[in-house]
Amino acid sequence: MWGRPTAIGYLRRDVSGVSQVWDETQIRSVAKRLGYELAKIVVFGAYTHQPVAQLLTTIERVRADAVVMPTLAHLADELDLVVQACDVITVNPENTYARWVLPTDRWPAPGTDEGESIHQRQTPSTTAETLEHE
Repeated sequence: MWGRPTAIGYLRRDVSGVSQVWDETQIRSVAKRLGYELAKIVVFGAYTHQPVAQLLTTIERVRADAVVMPTLAHLADELDLVVQACDVITVNPENTYARWVLPTDRWPAPGTDEGESIHQRQTPSTTAETLEHE
């Protein structure tokens, strides 16, 4: 039997402000409702040096499948970095930003045969160049 997936909570004290206790409660609630084992809640402040880098280190160390946070404001526009490591789940609004399991060149491009990768497809610009040289 498989265990439950692991999540960590994450929040910035300076973003949560007086709602920090409520935000932590919401993180625990969402993680439990979605079936995650919440390993810990990571709390950083305004003066934490490289908070997202430290969060990524924690994700790797805990082998977290997801990070649950109150809002995206707690990531300060660095969602792309975190979603490369694990899923990101926000409490308000409740959204999941899923990481890609396979590299993008492994997914079939829309309008192509299943065996043809994105990089094998001719784009309109390459077709125009081909026509000019014929």
